[in-house]
Amino acid sequence: MSAARINILVLGSGAREHALAWKIAQSPRCEQVFLHPGNAGTMRAGFKKLEMDGENVDELIKSAEQKNIELVVIGPEVLLAKGYADRLREADLKVVGPNQYSAQLESSKVFAKRFMAQAGVATATYQMAASESELTSVLDLRREYPVVLKLDGLAAGKGVVIAQSREEATAFAKRIWLEKEFGPLPQRLIVEDCLKGRELSHIGLCDGRTFIPLASATDYKRIFDRGKGSNTGGMGAVSPSLAESAELMKVISKEVVEKCLLQFQKQKIDYRGVLYIGLMISPEGKPFVLEFNVRFGDPETQAILLRLESDFVEMLEHTAQATLTSCPKPRWTQDSSVYVVGAAEGYPEKPKVGDPISDLAADTGTQIFFAGVSEKNGELVTSGGRVLGVGALGNNIEQARKRAYSRLDKINWRAKQFRTDIGHLEPTG
Repeated sequence: MSAARINILVLGSGAREHALAWKIAQSPRCEQVFLHPGNAGTMRAGFKKLEMDGENVDELIKSAEQKNIELVVIGPEVLLAKGYADRLREADLKVVGPNQYSAQLESSKVFAKRFMAQAGVATATYQMAASESELTSVLDLRREYPVVLKLDGLAAGKGVVIAQSREEATAFAKRIWLEKEFGPLPQRLIVEDCLKGRELSHIGLCDGRTFIPLASATDYKRIFDRGKGSNTGGMGAVSPSLAESAELMKVISKEVVEKCLLQFQKQKIDYRGVLYIGLMISPEGKPFVLEFNVRFGDPETQAILLRLESDFVEMLEHTAQATLTSCPKPRWTQDSSVYVVGAAEGYPEKPKVGDPISDLAADTGTQIFFAGVSEKNGELVTSGGRVLGVGALGNNIEQARKRAYSRLDKINWRAKQFRTDIGHLEPTG
C-alpha cells in the first residue's frame, strides 16, 4: 500500500458508521474522513458530512471528486442493494462493499438460501410462501413451534419473527399481505425451522478469494433481559464471543467460509467487502448459517473495533483492491470489549423521539457512538429507536461491563431503556 495519506468517505448515519469513522481517523493513512450523512452527534464529534445538492449517487460521486476522496466504505445494506458500490467503482473510486448482485445475499433470503444449497453450507430447513394461502399450506405441515418467518427482502431489522404459535405466524402474514406494512406486493416469506443453540457472529473482510476474519462477537437481539421481548436491530454486543473457541473457528472456516469462497469463484461473483455470517452453533458444536449480511454488523462492529490495533485503512484498501492475500494479519488487544445500546421509549415498535439528551461529558475510559440523534435549539435530542451506545474495554468481560454500564447510567433522556445483561450468557443468543 502507498504511504500517501488519503481522504476517505463513510456512508451512513448510525452508530456503526460512527465507529467506522472513529477507527479510520486513527490511521496514519487517513488525511480526512467524511461521514455522510452522519447525525448531530457525529458532527459534534468532529466528523463532517459532504455538501451535496441532492441525496443520490450522482451527487455523491460529484462531491467525492470535489473532496478528492479515494476510498468509500458503505455502511447501510440498502445502499448496497441499490447498487451504490457498482456506480462508485465505475467512477474509479475504491469501494468497500459488494456489488448489487452479490448484495442479494442479504437483500433476498431466497437468494441466500439457494446460494447456501449450491455451496453445501448447513442451514435450517425451509419452505417458501408468496401469499397467505401458500403460508396456510406450509403451516398445515407444521407440528412443532416455534417457527422462524423471514421476509425475503430488506425490512430494516423488522422482517424476522420467531412465531411461538400458528396464530403468531398468521398475524405476521396479515402484516405482510393484508396491511402491506413492508411495502407493495408481491412479497415472499421464508418459513424455516427454529434452530437451537448459541448464536455467533463471524465477520470478516472478503475479496471473493480470501477471507480475513475480524475478532468474534456476540450480539444481543431481544429488547429485554434474558432474551425476552421483540427482536431489535441489536441491544449490545461483546467481543470476543462468549461462544468462541479455537476448535470451533476451525470448523466454521472449513464448513462455512471455505465453501462460500469456492462458490463465489464458481459463480464468478465479484465480492469486495464485508461478509457477515450469522451462525447458530448446535449443542453438538455444528455451525448452521442463520443469515448473511453484506456489511459491517451493528452493534457487533462497535465492540470489535474497540479491540482492533492494526491499521484499519490498510485492511480496507486491501479489501477494495482485492489484494487481501497481501494484507497483514490483524492484531487485536487481549482485552475484552462490551458495547451497550441505549434506546428510546417504545423501541422497537414505536420509538418516541424529541427528548433532550444530557450528561454527555467526555469520559476517557469509554467511547460513545451516536445513532438516533438530532439537534434542536442547540441541544441533542433523540430522533430514532437506538439513540446511542457506550463501549468499553476491560481485562475481562466483567470489568468492561462495569465501565460501559457506569457511563451509560450517567447519560440521561426521558424513559431511556437498555438491557442490563449484556455480557452475560444466554441460552439462545
